[in-house]
Amino acid sequence: MNKILIVDDEKAIRDCLLEMLSFMGFDVAVASSGDEALNLFHTNSFDLVLTDLEMPDMDGWALAHHIKEKWPHIPVVLLTGAEERYVMERMKESCVDYALFKPFALWEMQKTLKTLLERDGGSTLNG
Repeated sequence: MNKILIVDDEKAIRDCLLEMLSFMGFDVAVASSGDEALNLFHTNSFDLVLTDLEMPDMDGWALAHHIKEKWPHIPVVLLTGAEERYVMERMKESCVDYALFKPFALWEMQKTLKTLLERDGGSTLNG
């Protein structure tokens, strides 16, 4: 079973994504900040990260950078309501693998996760 880390400063979003991804059959952990997410990485293995773009202290770009420095093979998906043109331009020079633009459909999330997890062999180990 693939393990996914959800990082979002809004509890309602974390809870919704937790329920949705658990329903899809994923093992899910949540973090409310970039720092909390990085701490979880030191004691857990994750196959994919879903992170909000705009969070206090550490945004999604910075979190992706920190994750990719140590675990370059783990896909990072940015969840954002920001303007698509801005995000796509910035992705060219970032560590983010994919962006989902809010609001997104359940099928879009499923397809994205399946594609990224299959691309990386379906399993990623940290450490």
